[in-house]
Amino acid sequence: GMGDADVSGAGAGPASGVQEQLSAFADAHAQMFDSALVQFKTLYGEARASLYADAMGFVHAVDLTERWLTALLAFHVALFLSIVATRHSTNAQGVLFLGIVIAIYTAEWLNGLGAARWESFAGQNYFDKHGVFMSVLWSAPLLGDAFLVIVLALRSTANLLVTVKRLELRQNRRAASSAAGPTNDRQKDD
Repeated sequence: GMGDADVSGAGAGPASGVQEQLSAFADAHAQMFDSALVQFKTLYGEARASLYADAMGFVHAVDLTERWLTALLAFHVALFLSIVATRHSTNAQGVLFLGIVIAIYTAEWLNGLGAARWESFAGQNYFDKHGVFMSVLWSAPLLGDAFLVIVLALRSTANLLVTVKRLELRQNRRAASSAAGPTNDRQKDD
């Protein structure tokens, strides 16, 4: 009887020490997680506010009444409408996609050209060395258009695949019915 109490008492000491260590470890990790979550929420809130402020600053800095900016926006609208209008023409979509890719590739060169000659066509210099303006008003819409062309091509490919598969199934049914002979047709009618 007495030996059993000693064994359980001796076993309880180390087991309870391990439990205390695990509990302390879990508490420390919970505190670290809570701290990281608070920091993330703070940084996210600051970043969101900063992003909004930067976006509004950009919008207010760009004078969309300038003739060349209106022409640029009209170009993007016309390109988008061209993509939609030619969605059933694979060749036209291919040409548009190639043109879009080339236009995106020239963004850096166009930014340099704009920075060198902005006084002749703009009221202020929009062409910084990082190309933010060109990225926002030139490359981003073009990337969106390129993505649209790819989505339309995938849609066309999927529709073509469905059509081919239906024709294949129809041909297989005809081949099976002609191989079975006319007796099967009479049995089906009965």
